[in-house]
Amino acid sequence: MTGFLAWLRGGRPFPYPRHTAGSAMAMFYFAGGLTILLILLLPHPATLDIGVMLVIGGVSPLLGLAILRLRFRLATSAYPWLLVVGTGIVTVLMATAGSRSASGSFSFFYTWIVIYALLFFSPVSAAAQVGVAAAAYLTVWVSLDPSETNIGSTLEPVILVSVIGTTGLVVRMLSRAREVSEIDSLTGVANRRGLDRLLDSAVEETTAAQRTLVVAMIDIDHFKSINDMRGHAAGDQVLECCTRAWRPLLRLGDSLARFGGDEFVAVLPGCSRSDAEDILERLRVAAPDDITCSVGAALWQPGDTVSMLVGRADVALYQAKNLGRNRLAWAFIA
Repeated sequence: MTGFLAWLRGGRPFPYPRHTAGSAMAMFYFAGGLTILLILLLPHPATLDIGVMLVIGGVSPLLGLAILRLRFRLATSAYPWLLVVGTGIVTVLMATAGSRSASGSFSFFYTWIVIYALLFFSPVSAAAQVGVAAAAYLTVWVSLDPSETNIGSTLEPVILVSVIGTTGLVVRMLSRAREVSEIDSLTGVANRRGLDRLLDSAVEETTAAQRTLVVAMIDIDHFKSINDMRGHAAGDQVLECCTRAWRPLLRLGDSLARFGGDEFVAVLPGCSRSDAEDILERLRVAAPDDITCSVGAALWQPGDTVSMLVGRADVALYQAKNLGRNRLAWAFIA
């Protein structure tokens, strides 16, 4: 139950690289705008507001291109707001369609909102996005003239709900399956496979955007003694308690992964050395009871590969241990 609540609150790692989320968002905006312009070129209902459609059809592709260009720089926190803007655009199209049948046709764009939210957001955030879209849809639908008896006005909402519901379940199932394969079952943080993806993405984004990146190795001191003296169940409990204490101390966009055994890796993108030092010191002292931790950190340098960066952090970790443990050490920069 505790694991489910943590998953529900969105403690999982961001399931896809940030630039992948940006590319998908850009595609929806670009395709949506071109679709609107195509509708205007083809025979269409006379009730449509041509001015509104021209504005949306012209601006949406430009937004898509801007998002695509900035996909390595946009903060993860920007994507929920961009999706809300998308919901607003679809709602405006519905509200200005002039008839229930045309409005119902435009409402199928909400399917993209649901797909994106389920793929890229935590369960709570996805539910909020779907709730906003549903409320917008219902508000517009009940405000339309009910005198139109076109059969589509009855069928299209039913079809829309069916398509969204089924697509949402399938997408969520596939997304969850991927998450499970990349999450450590004991601690709920990313496992080694998930860490490889997170590091590849972080280094790629850092290289493209010329940002900063800190990777830190965290090791629980004398963990073998805990297993030997108290048993493996007690060791597992220590791992769970430590990760539970560490995760709230990370910023939005930071990641924590289990490297193996009692070693963990913190990935801090866009973080300066001074800011990272504050974060890592808080992690170090947050271990519960009489548990202490040693931390080795490395700051990304131009030309660094994932293995080079992790290797320097690992060397720094051994320096921390050789200096007496329960401390933070930084990798030497030539």
